[in-house]
Amino acid sequence: MGAAALVRNTVILLLMQFLVGLPAGYAQPAAGLGRQHRNILEKRSTILENLWFELHQVRDRCREKGLTQAEADLTQLLQELNADAPESRASRMVSTPISSALPEIERQWRKQVLKLRQGRAKELYTLARKSLQTGLPSIAYMLIHDVLRLDPDHVNARAIFGQQRFVDPFYTDDDTYAGEWVSVWEAKMRGGRSPHIPDKRFGWIPRDHLKRYEDGMRPWKGSWHSKQKDELIRRDFSNAWEIESEHFHVRTNVSLEEGVLLSQRLEAFHEWLRQNFAAFFDTPADLRSRFANAHIRRRRRSRSGKPMEVWYYATEDEYRRMVHNKIPPEIQTNGLYWQPDSRCYFFKNTEHDRLDTLFHEATHQILDIPTRKARLTAARSLASKTGRQRQEWILGGRSGFWLIEGLACYFESFEVDDDGTVSVGRPDHIRIFAAQRRLLRDNFYVPLETFCRLGKDQFQQHRNVPQLYSQASGVAHFLMHYEDGRYRDDLVRLLDELYRPDARNPLKQANLSEITDVPFTNLDQLYRDHLNNLAQQVPGVVVAPIGGGSAAERQSSFGP
Repeated sequence: MGAAALVRNTVILLLMQFLVGLPAGYAQPAAGLGRQHRNILEKRSTILENLWFELHQVRDRCREKGLTQAEADLTQLLQELNADAPESRASRMVSTPISSALPEIERQWRKQVLKLRQGRAKELYTLARKSLQTGLPSIAYMLIHDVLRLDPDHVNARAIFGQQRFVDPFYTDDDTYAGEWVSVWEAKMRGGRSPHIPDKRFGWIPRDHLKRYEDGMRPWKGSWHSKQKDELIRRDFSNAWEIESEHFHVRTNVSLEEGVLLSQRLEAFHEWLRQNFAAFFDTPADLRSRFANAHIRRRRRSRSGKPMEVWYYATEDEYRRMVHNKIPPEIQTNGLYWQPDSRCYFFKNTEHDRLDTLFHEATHQILDIPTRKARLTAARSLASKTGRQRQEWILGGRSGFWLIEGLACYFESFEVDDDGTVSVGRPDHIRIFAAQRRLLRDNFYVPLETFCRLGKDQFQQHRNVPQLYSQASGVAHFLMHYEDGRYRDDLVRLLDELYRPDARNPLKQANLSEITDVPFTNLDQLYRDHLNNLAQQVPGVVVAPIGGGSAAERQSSFGP
């Protein structure tokens, strides 16, 4: 086998690792959807394979010419574009032009690489638009991520994600700075007469306050005092720190720094959901318009509505006092999304420093708030059709309650690094592993046709409710990940029908088998196969005894 063929085959193997973590959207009920799904993935693989092969050729030519630094730079580029970090973000920095001061030979290879990347990005962008037209917004958004990995300055791709170019006047004297890609909200915060900056320690603060913050001073009622005095005052939750970001307003008496970290993690989770569940938040027509009119929508998207509220207490006692009238006293919870006031409540759990509960409750909050109007309309329609007084619409009240809690449990596995790299659905996460053990070791399983029919009361009052929560987590993982996201679009459609019932037919129940176009008995087997495959990936993992289930398993976070 020749060197070129060896490289090409190696590239193919590497690219196969790249095909994970597809975002989600609406699915068409047509039987040919699976073929479209595979065809688009194959075309994507071919485009990326061709780019890798071309970049290897450029690197080989640089090696032949003795351009040691160029060879090293291209090796690093190939590593950055590798499949090992499919969820990593594209750089938010605008690329600087290739300097005319560089030696001509270096300018040539850099221009060639840029042309190759932009050309393949253009092909992926065209494929993304085709995916959306086909009815696969999940793949369309995944392809937009690809576009930006190859060409971070693709203006239309940035516009689809609601980003625009922003040039910070503070850095205009820096020759290595050409601007950044930011949201409309961030551009407004950083511009204007009183520009703010996003500091990782202090949150969004006026730029001219940074020096005082770093010197240990804090603002308070129009004046400044020491950090130590500030911490004493803020211990009283009525004087809590308030950290506002694009989509969240966090109040906490733990510490400013922890509140800021919480805010940053919530924003990362919200961004991931908006991009990967795009078809839940926008109608198919809206998505098509966004792709078709990206060139004229660049400056129009900004934050809509009030930021979501999250209250984070320093002690469990404070949290208990706040939620005592919201849930029965015998129910123990680590966090709560309370639907009537649209607010999440948490406390600093010294025995568990992970953010699992935060992401669980935030899932409820993010999915609930923008869909309330649809349920109110459905409740009115049902009252009109039945001639009865309108009642509150209970999510999953008649059937499908598993999805509300199963998806929230699944998202307890959400993790984000400081650099923005996201991981979700680890097979060894306690929720996912519990699903494996209950099916494969304990032989507990409710056939999906019966399982999906369970309403809220049937689910929560079941004698095996902890096991049902584990199965719900496992089914959510199955629909998210089976065959590289084959059923993700279906999951989002199911979720949309549950949260936005049809006002014309409010008694209609969302049906997983009909949406996937797969009989329930087949889905049962596919689920078992999926969990068997997961179990093979985590041999020897030891977890705490499953017992009666966690507090989150025992109680719906929507309250009684």
